[in-house]
Amino acid sequence: MIIYQYSGGLDGFLSAVFEAYRRRQLPDLFTDGEILEPPLQSELVTILPDEAKALRIEKGIHARLGISGLHQLSYAYASCDPERNRKLFYWILSVFKYGAEVQKRFHDSNVMNFCDMTARVTLEINHMMGFLRFAQSKEGLYCAEFSPDNNILPFLMPHFTTRFSDQPFLIFDRKRNLYGLYNCTEWKVLASDQRISPELSEPETMFQSLWKEYFRSVSIAARENRKLQDSYLPRRYRVFLTEFQNTP
Repeated sequence: MIIYQYSGGLDGFLSAVFEAYRRRQLPDLFTDGEILEPPLQSELVTILPDEAKALRIEKGIHARLGISGLHQLSYAYASCDPERNRKLFYWILSVFKYGAEVQKRFHDSNVMNFCDMTARVTLEINHMMGFLRFAQSKEGLYCAEFSPDNNILPFLMPHFTTRFSDQPFLIFDRKRNLYGLYNCTEWKVLASDQRISPELSEPETMFQSLWKEYFRSVSIAARENRKLQDSYLPRRYRVFLTEFQNTP
């Protein structure tokens, strides 16, 4: 069993792909986590991130699929699929083997696995562009919190910096302890184990109370259709939506 252990995010993974391609190996596992007890009779290969190696893989994909191929790669790498690395590796091999024709190989499981990951990530990004809710703190900072399946915070930041260009805001990914920060000039994503819970401003508290009351008042109990509501608004998103929270 051959195990490739890498670090450094996407660049680190592409460095590992480069090494596997160069050595003509088909690793059984790619991991960016710590392996305390490798399986017996396994070969553990540690790959350090190398920007030049990662760039060569990126250029190879770009030459065959254009910039859209690189965008799809970044979406797929954000996937929470437990076999993400293996599926990405075999998709990259398919790209280098078939070139642009890989986009038509819908009978190929490597291609379909990749398309499924990118579709799930892009769908969740689109959902959160509409479902993410911001609340104003006493300091004037607009804060939002969510817990996405996939690591999509870096994809959401450009959208909201354009939408709220004159408003400083913070988006917290509860599942990964990541903070997206925007100061009206630039944005960045930081990791922190410390949870920030800003106190809401008085107008925000009033508006939330009014919104909950409106939501209750327009609801018609006799026409309630939970199944239809669930199809439009998945339950896993509701914990962060004001109208589904208990009134203080």
